Amino acid sequence: MGTMGAEHSHAVRETFNSLRAEIVALFRTLWAKPELPGLEVEAVQHLSGFLEKHGFLLRRAPGDIPTAFTATLRTGKGPRIAFLAEYDALPGLANSASAGRDNVPGGAGHGCGHNHIGPANSGAAIAAAMAAGRLGLGGEITVIGCPAEEILWGKIALLRQGVFDGYDIILTSHGDYQTGAISRPCMSVAHGEFIFLGKAGHGGLAGKHNALEAAEAVIVEVSRLARTEWADCSIKHVLRTAGIMPSITPDEVRAWFTVRHVDIARVRPVYDAIEKSCRDKAQEMQVGFRHQPVSECRGYLPNNVLGHILQSAMASVGPPQWSDDDLAFMADLARACGGSSSLTLDRSTKLYSEGHDYYGQDDGEVSWHIPLGRANWACPKDVPIHHWGWTALSGHKAGDAGPLMAAEALANAAVAILVDPDHVARARSELEGRVQGTPIDARHLGAWRTMREDPHGFWNATWVE
Repeated sequence: MGTMGAEHSHAVRETFNSLRAEIVALFRTLWAKPELPGLEVEAVQHLSGFLEKHGFLLRRAPGDIPTAFTATLRTGKGPRIAFLAEYDALPGLANSASAGRDNVPGGAGHGCGHNHIGPANSGAAIAAAMAAGRLGLGGEITVIGCPAEEILWGKIALLRQGVFDGYDIILTSHGDYQTGAISRPCMSVAHGEFIFLGKAGHGGLAGKHNALEAAEAVIVEVSRLARTEWADCSIKHVLRTAGIMPSITPDEVRAWFTVRHVDIARVRPVYDAIEKSCRDKAQEMQVGFRHQPVSECRGYLPNNVLGHILQSAMASVGPPQWSDDDLAFMADLARACGGSSSLTLDRSTKLYSEGHDYYGQDDGEVSWHIPLGRANWACPKDVPIHHWGWTALSGHKAGDAGPLMAAEALANAAVAILVDPDHVARARSELEGRVQGTPIDARHLGAWRTMREDPHGFWNATWVE
């Protein structure tokens, strides 16, 4: 049984430092061209080119998913470790890399920092593979390019298509409000579009068949139930299409609902109840109805074996190294986002294994099939995630220290697993013990044709699955 020694850490440090400038350049390249889920054509080109340049064998569009890829480098017989690359942006969050809100209507922006995740995790994989080759360690390092994370779709689609089959360990990273290894659940999620189909006409004429009134009646009902019977869940919605002007009765109204709870067994009946409420209200108000699910996924299945490996690797690398200028920019940005005059920024490297997190991740579903370890890097608590402020930070050099630290830690963790392949069996045993016979089927994955053939239609709210 091998141990992770100074020789191994030194090899990782050298290989990672040789890649640092390329990784940072890719941070900027992806940030400058934010692409919505399913439309990440240029991001895939840049990341796959980076990996090919360093000897990885590229496979395009695995599973018949156009903006996915895999890139693999094998150094001999040993564990198969996959790093996850994310690279999609969010609608409406465009901003410059400055400490203030720009007047940029409607543009996409990296308000979740995926311009960091794709390059950082790819760089970690390259560094791990280069170090493994130098140290004579056998194994296989793969980067799985995962589109459409922001709608919790890409990894579930890849999982269904068998792209994750055969991997022993999954490693990834993400920005959040703490720096450390994550071994605790996040939210399970189900979401989809509920479409009401009425009759267009003059808004001044009284009558039935009003799609907007049907949708509004459902929203009132769901909001009431969310306060009373479903208060333990997070239930959110937006109206994607709801008409053009009051004097034209819209013939189609689309409501997008999301249900979150740590337990998928709680999410499912609540989501089903929302669908039933929509159908019942549509029938009552004599309008048509169509349900288009997008996806459903579980939250993370904790894995303390990988959590401890990652925490040790992060402690070895050390917390992010921000300059005084970085800290000054983050303080200005936090104030511009409505925060306090003092900067709240986690500078530790901990293992987070208690409680649960507020977000949903589609790699949560993957973690029920393959042991998954995640490293977080901290951003200021007063800069909201999924917000223009996070877009600004993602494009500024102040945002680089966290993902660079996480990437080097991921590379160290991968090499530690190659040094001691028994980690794989221990992580797998923990996964099987936590699942304990729980069914881990994904009940539905929607938008399958749309996200492969017409992702523009998804974002234009014209898609019909």
